[in-house]
Amino acid sequence: MEPEELRLNGKLSRRDFLKISAAGAALIGAASGSSCSREAIIPKKMLGRTGMNVSILALGGGSALSMVKKDEDALALIDLARRKGVNYFDSGSDYDNGKSEMRLGEALAPYRKDVYLSTKYSPSKSPDEIRKNFETSLKRFRTDYLDNANMHGLTKPTDAELMFTSGALETLVKLKEEGVVKHIGVTNHRPIPCVEAMKRFQFDSVSMATNATRMHFLDEFAGPAEGSFEDAAIPLGLEQGIGIWAFKVTGQRRLIQQKDEPDKAPGLELIRYAYSLPVHGVILGMSTLEQVESAAKLASSFKPMTKEEMKYWNDRLAPNATPLTLDYLREGYVDDGGWRAHLA
Repeated sequence: MEPEELRLNGKLSRRDFLKISAAGAALIGAASGSSCSREAIIPKKMLGRTGMNVSILALGGGSALSMVKKDEDALALIDLARRKGVNYFDSGSDYDNGKSEMRLGEALAPYRKDVYLSTKYSPSKSPDEIRKNFETSLKRFRTDYLDNANMHGLTKPTDAELMFTSGALETLVKLKEEGVVKHIGVTNHRPIPCVEAMKRFQFDSVSMATNATRMHFLDEFAGPAEGSFEDAAIPLGLEQGIGIWAFKVTGQRRLIQQKDEPDKAPGLELIRYAYSLPVHGVILGMSTLEQVESAAKLASSFKPMTKEEMKYWNDRLAPNATPLTLDYLREGYVDDGGWRAHLA
């Protein structure tokens, strides 16, 4: 028996999991009017200099996945993404109190050699805390190594320095030297600490919270915006030859258009904009099988926007750039699972 903390509620047998996966495939086939066997597969390409042949669509394990209340539904969603061609799965050690890593581990353990697992750790943690969290991540993921470990969520100007002074980044480097972490990345909510971190350390990948407003979204009391990922951080990543991910491409779902919202955009156009940037691909949170279906279809057949199209969305979405905030950074934030949860 596994320790209680490492078991999902109502843990599934391998036979039950296969039944759920088959049911999920049948549901998607019925919804789309086509069978999975006839669907285009999501393209893959090398992620920077890592040597990993990675799908341009990655599944995010954050707030959108946490909105899937039943474990069996989450496992079916993860498995559908895998069958569509997603082979990069991104989580966080604190996501959903550990359930995100556990769900990914449950769904992907039979296919470990065919997928890449990535997770995140706070730059404020001590070396002992990082190692403890890392060991827990391995148990949750049901693996003995991670393909990528991130310093997570650089937001304040001091965060780039913090990951050095806390010993957190040094600990990831040691884990890489030990062979249990293959690559080290960094995720960023603002461009200034992102650029500073990239100047001070050669990461293997970088994830940037960028969107078609060209502005990162601000915490409610953070003051004026400073810079754009597109202007500074992405060019630096290209210069360094590292893998670049776009995430939060719908602005925590706040940019997705509902009727009578002229300064918003359809979710798939927001994702297409991100793909049109000079990045490897998009890390996307999804909470339904239908979202996996539509996102995979876009990734398999997308055509880059022209410069004119991209500027059109920049101008149209500009009114959202300053007043919108990253809701999940607010104290006491709870995702209500509303309509904007369609694509994270």
